[in-house]
Amino acid sequence: MKKDKRSEEKKNGDIIDMLDSALDEDISEISEMSELEESSNEAAKPGNKSAFHFIVGLIFIILAAIGLISTVGFVSDKVRNIIDNTEQKNEFAKFIYPVVICDPPGFDATTKLKNETIISAAVWDIILYEDKSKYELDFDYLIVPEVDIEQHAAKLFGSGLTINHMTIASADISFYYDGEISSYRIPENPKFFTYSPYIESISKIGESYTLTVGYVSPTPAWLTLTSDEAPSPEKYVDYVVQKRGTSYTLVAIKQSEMQAENAHDSGL
Repeated sequence: MKKDKRSEEKKNGDIIDMLDSALDEDISEISEMSELEESSNEAAKPGNKSAFHFIVGLIFIILAAIGLISTVGFVSDKVRNIIDNTEQKNEFAKFIYPVVICDPPGFDATTKLKNETIISAAVWDIILYEDKSKYELDFDYLIVPEVDIEQHAAKLFGSGLTINHMTIASADISFYYDGEISSYRIPENPKFFTYSPYIESISKIGESYTLTVGYVSPTPAWLTLTSDEAPSPEKYVDYVVQKRGTSYTLVAIKQSEMQAENAHDSGL
C-alpha cells in the first residue's frame, strides 16, 4: 500500500512540474508564434496565392508592353530614315549648297570648270561654313587670303585645279580681289541667295553618287533642310559626286531627266 501511495505522489509531482514550466513561458512569445502561424496559413490560402500571381503577371505584362512600344518606335524611325535617306540627303545638300548658289552650267570634268564658278563656289563655302572670326574685318568686308579660296575650291572640286584669281562682279553681289595683298574682300553677311538645294533622289554605283537636285528659290538653306513639306523646285539638275575617304568631291553636273511641274510654264 505504501509503495502504491508513493508512486501516485510521484506522478502528481511530475504533473505539477509540467504545469509550472508551461506557466513560466513568455506570453508575448506565444502570441508572436500564433501570429506567424496565422500569417503562414493566410498566405497559404489559394485565394491569396492567385492574387499574388496576378499582380506579378500584370507587372511583367506592363514592362513588356513598354519595351515593345519603345522597340517599335525605334525601328520605325530607323526604317523611315532608311527609306527616305534623310540624313544622307541633308549631308549632300549641305555639301553642294555653295555650288547650287552659283547655278553653274553643266560640266563633265573639273578641268572644264569656269574660273568664275570655282572662285564663287569657294567663296560661298567660306561664307556658309567657315569660322569667319579668324579673318580681318574691313568695314563690312572680310579679308580672305587667296590660299583659303584655293583650299575651299579643292574641298568642293578636288585637287589639281588651275585658278586665276580675279574679281567676281555681278549686279547682286561681288567678291573683290586685291592683288597687292593676295586676298579677297567678301561681304561678311550677304543677303543674296539664288537657289538652295533639295535632294529629290540618290542613286549609287560603287563610290559614285548621282544626286537629282531640285533648285528651290529663294529659300534659305535652313528652311529647305528642316521643312516637313517638300518644296517646289524651279528646275532639276543632276550632280555626280565621288566619295573619297570620308569626304566628297563634285565631279560633274548634267541636265536631269526630271522636270519641274512649272518647267513648261516658265520655259525651263
